[in-house]
Order: sequence, then structure tokens, then C-alpha cells
Amino acid sequence: MLSRFHVAQPIRTYSQPQPQPGGRGICPSCVNGVFASSLGKSLAEARDELSLRLSYSRLARDLHASVLVGCPWCTCVGNAVLTCSDLDYWMEAWNGSHSDGASLDEDDSTLQGAADPEARVPLQAAVDDAASDEEMTHIDSEGSDEEAEDAASERPGFYTIESLNCAAKLEITIEFLKWNRSLLFNLIEVRAEVMTSTEDDSPLRNMVGEKAAAMKLEVICPSTADGVIAFNQNWDIVSAASFGEWVPRAETWLRACEAHASCSTSGVFQPTRLIDGPKQQYVLTRACLSEMRKGLDLTRLPKTLLDAIAAAHQLGFKYLWIDALCIIQDSPQDKALELPRMADTYRESELTLIIASAAAAGDGFLKTPNPARFLLHPFQVNSGLTFGYRAPYKASADPIGSRAWTLQERVLSRRLLIFSSSGVMWMCREDFVNPGAAPGAGPPYQTFLDPYLSAEHPSDQTTARDKDAQAQIRETWATIRADYTEMDLSYYTDKLPAISALAAEIGHKTGWTYLAGMWKENLFSDLHWRCMKQNLSGERLTLKPTKVKDAGYLAPSWSWASVGVSAVVDSEDERDDRETFDFSILECQVETVDPGFSYGPVKGGYLEVSGKTVELAWRYEDRPSWDGSDISLIEQCDTPLVVGDGTLDPLDEPLDPDIKVICLGMSKLKLGQQRIIPVEGLIIVSKGSGVAVFRRIGFFRMTAPSVFEGVATRILRIE
Repeated sequence: MLSRFHVAQPIRTYSQPQPQPGGRGICPSCVNGVFASSLGKSLAEARDELSLRLSYSRLARDLHASVLVGCPWCTCVGNAVLTCSDLDYWMEAWNGSHSDGASLDEDDSTLQGAADPEARVPLQAAVDDAASDEEMTHIDSEGSDEEAEDAASERPGFYTIESLNCAAKLEITIEFLKWNRSLLFNLIEVRAEVMTSTEDDSPLRNMVGEKAAAMKLEVICPSTADGVIAFNQNWDIVSAASFGEWVPRAETWLRACEAHASCSTSGVFQPTRLIDGPKQQYVLTRACLSEMRKGLDLTRLPKTLLDAIAAAHQLGFKYLWIDALCIIQDSPQDKALELPRMADTYRESELTLIIASAAAAGDGFLKTPNPARFLLHPFQVNSGLTFGYRAPYKASADPIGSRAWTLQERVLSRRLLIFSSSGVMWMCREDFVNPGAAPGAGPPYQTFLDPYLSAEHPSDQTTARDKDAQAQIRETWATIRADYTEMDLSYYTDKLPAISALAAEIGHKTGWTYLAGMWKENLFSDLHWRCMKQNLSGERLTLKPTKVKDAGYLAPSWSWASVGVSAVVDSEDERDDRETFDFSILECQVETVDPGFSYGPVKGGYLEVSGKTVELAWRYEDRPSWDGSDISLIEQCDTPLVVGDGTLDPLDEPLDPDIKVICLGMSKLKLGQQRIIPVEGLIIVSKGSGVAVFRRIGFFRMTAPSVFEGVATRILRIE
């Protein structure tokens, strides 16, 4: 992987002619010089050293010639150099097309481009496309190379392999490292810097100093040639985490974690029910409660639960908690009793088993993981040395990535033993271990709450530290909410219950008041949510699916929980300065199903506000948009004018195109020194009850806020 702009970047694969006959082997310069047979011996003699470095020089045109005959090492270096050149090209283009607010204010012709976030697209599109092209080339090897090359060749400004055919002289440094306390060399850091270049138009001319190309590759030694063992012999040792090996590894991780201060439990809490010992019905119901207290019939359990029982037993645990077996599934009363205890259950567990790879209860998870995926497929440079780079683990690729209930489980638990499609992994509050990932890869999951909830924070925000901590918690909640709303629920009545333990933990630590997925202390910002218009399958959502409508009332329309489906994001840009726009919150009330548990399901609620409203016509827009907007807002005058755009929430019924919608302004955004300041707010319609009661149906951004001029504020009730 490359490191550019302080971010990991995939190495692109560039268009090149077919290798000449006899090619695809290591070039003479590499086999006789850089990776000569003596290298292995030198590295073996340096086994007591943490690193070993070697350097060599190469003319770019000679590197180009080696690429044409298929030398895998020279091709890797050439691709890395060109990828850096391309990224630099787009960064320069970005910097050249984006100036400060003062200059934007001088020229009205640039105003629209500055206000439109699509003006930011070129650089990000280049980086994203590079990543996607790379993955197509190196992972999906059937028929994807040509598509990636075509996409690159059509993009102006990107270089080709021919761009290496210049007089630049490269200094290439390779440093062998022992990453993460490894006893053997398992990583190389490569740096390619231009020492001389006589061509002003060479794409390599600026690749000096901090702009030198830098990448990391994994090292593997597939054989023990000449009895030399300087590297791990194969990736099976570090990536498979096979069934026979996971238990001692997990025991080692657990023992190490027991010394972590922040990972210890109070030892006081105990769930209402636990599974005791190896005897183990599929779900606990009122009818079988007395029977299951006597013992469980293992023949009636699905494979995943059997594997969980086996795993707990092999790790030496006497008690196991499984929701399907420890909560009475057909008893609303028992669920209501257990729901407030979920945060304690997760937080106080000695270990949480994350069954990431099982798609169904009958699948099981104690099985051989999938083969490693590679961002850079392994290639051999001599008889005893191979380089490559494994792709990072993506939780979204496993079934657990789409299960809403499991999010709070893994966020709140102190220790996680993760059974993924990539192997067995460990994660706790102080450490993580992912044997199937490349050295330096990040944790399997985001560590959302720590350290922000590691201690009590007063809710009055009296100190700078407290203000900073609470601001971070608010940002963290927005991130969690965005991830959570992308996940699936079997029963949409669980929209609020499935995140209630996490909300309860935040409420307990901060003292904030919870309002159907929102926080009273941050309600103004929390109201600025909008739906992304695609679901996980990429389908455009305009109406709620039948199963969501059949679920009945979920939450007040002003809460993100009311839409049921569709990913929800905060509209706020971190660079924006959001201010109120003649808007104030007068009152907000929520009625929960259980009056004693404010984080659970709700049966009613309202929001009373004061603000400016305008009625506008609207029309659907079938177009791609950076923010998911799907309608234009139109001021009907002598010449109808588009004054803004909006994103409709998934609705129960199609919206009548002949009715006008009401736009309630909430905030204004000050971007640089712009004279026109966009206004954001809620799209609402009357509930038709004959009184001034409304419901939210979407979110808008008004690019012509003059429509609010002269409008008096009014009081509205939104349910």
C-alpha cells in the first residue's frame, strides 16, 4: 500500500503493452543485483536486528524497459511511482481550483461552483476510482483488467507506463522490518525518490524529499532455500487461524487482556438467566421455560448456537448468555424487563463472541476461513522471497455487517473474540489482533466510544475538557447512527430497541435526555438529518417497504427512527458554521411504551418550534446528486425559479405532485465570504387534522434564501 497525503492509497495498475516473449520473469538487474541469492543469507545473519536496509539507483527509462518485459518488482515500483504522480496531479488541480473565501467573493461567476460541493469531486473521484480500479484488477481477476485500464485511459491527466520513459534517475530504498514484535522479517518499506531529472514535463520531476513515493509490502518466504529461515514460511501461519489453532491463540489474547485496567469488569452484574455448563431448544418461550430450566436438548439447537456453546466450553467458561435462549421471546413483559439491562449485559461480560461469518443460525462458525484477499497479489522476486499485500478486513463483507442488533453489542463489550470469514480476530479496549490482516492494518471494527465514555463527564460542560469530550460524543453518536441506519432489522418495531443499550450508556455517562433517537441537549443539530436515497442493494427508495408500513408507529416524524429504512446522515459539513435562522425549539415531548425506560420504543411525541415557513412547488429530479437530493423546490412567479433542492424521506404513499410543500427554515450556513448564505431546514406538510399540526417529509437546502425575506415567524407543532 502507498502512503500519500498521510492516507493509505492502493497502487493503481497502469496500461502497458503485452510483455515480450520470455517475459513475466524477474529482470537481470533485479535477479543479479537487488535480490541476489546472497540477500537471504544477509537477512538471516541480521536476525537479531530489527531492520535491514539496502538501496540502489535506476534510470526511469531502464525501469520502463523492465516493466515492458514483465519484471514484477519493477512493475510494482513503476505503478507506485505513477500512482503518486497521478495523485499529485489531482492535488495540484484541486489546490488550483479552490481558493479562499475572499477571492470567491470577488467574482460572482465562481460563487455557484464554490457553493456546490460537486466542485470537490475531481480529486476525490480520482482517489476513489483508483481504489476501485485497483481492487477490480487485483481481486476480481476475471475480465476486470481491461475495464480498469479503459477507465484510467479515459480520465484526463492520468499517466501511462510510457510516462516512465524519461531521463529521471531514481534512488530506491528497501528496508526490511520486523513488525509488531515479530521474530522474523515480515514487512518492507520502499521509498523511490527522484535524484536527477532534466525534463521539466516529466511526471516524476517533483518526486523528491517528502514527495518521494513510499509504500509497504508484506514479505513471505515460501521455502527454506539453503536452510535459511529469515521470514515466515507461508501466510497460512498468520492468516488461516484454523479450527485447530484458534483456542490457544484466544487464550493468549485473553490472558494478556486480563492485565488491562480499562478492560476489567465490576464483577457485580449478573443477567437474569444464563446457560450453565455443556448441556444445552432453539428459543426460550413461556411454554418451554420450565423444561429448559432442567436442561437443553442439544439436538434441537441450530449449528451456530452449538458452536457458541462449544467455543465457550473450550475456553473454560462455565456460563454463557445467548439472547434467544435467555430472553423469553414470546413475552413482551420479559423483553421489557430485559431491554434496560442490555447495556450491563454487554459491558460486564468477560468475553463476547462476535459471530461475523454466519449468515443463518444453521451455518455455524467453527470452520476454515476464506482464502486471503489481496490488494497486491503475491509475486516472487527470487527463489526464497515473495512480496504481496493483503486486503484489509471489511466488516461489511460479513453477514454481521448488516445486522442492526449486533452494533451495540460490539461497541459496548469490553472484549471481543471475532469469528469472521477472514479468520479469528481479537479486539479489546486497549488492543486488537488480526492475524489475517497486513501489518499495520487497523482494528476489525471502529472503537466508537472509548475513551470518551471511560469516565463520568458532567453534563453542564463547565470546562474546556468536558466541552471537547461531549462534542466528540455527539460526533460519535452521529457516526454510530449513520452506520446503524444502514443495517437491517427482522422486525422494524425494533428500530429504537436495537440501539437502546448504546443510547442508555451515553445517557448515563453524560446526563443527556433521550428523545426517540435524539438528544435534547443537541436537538437543534440532531434535527438536521437527511436520508440517503439508496438502500444496501443500491435501490432508490421513495416509499417505505410494506414490512416497514406494517410495523406501525415507530417514532415522531422529526426523528430519524421514523423512516424505518434508508441510511440517515447528518447534513452538517465540518467546515460549515451553522447558525440558527430565526428558529427556536419551544418544547419537545416523547411518550415511551415503558415510562420507566426512556431509551426504548415510543408511542407518541411532538415538537413545538418557532420559525419562518414558505410554501413552494416541487418536482422530482431523476439525477445523480452528491447529497442524495431528489427534488427541486420552485418559486412560482411570472418565471418559475428553482430556489433550492431537497431530499424526501421514504413515505407511506406517493406525494401528490400538485400540492405545495412547506419549508421550515432552521439554520444558515456561512461558507467563506459568500454573499449568498444557504438556508437549511425541514420539508413538512399538514397532517390534515384541521389544526396547525404537521409532519416531516424531508430536508432541504435553499440556495436562494431570499424567499424567506419579509416572512414572519410562526409557531408550529410537528408530530
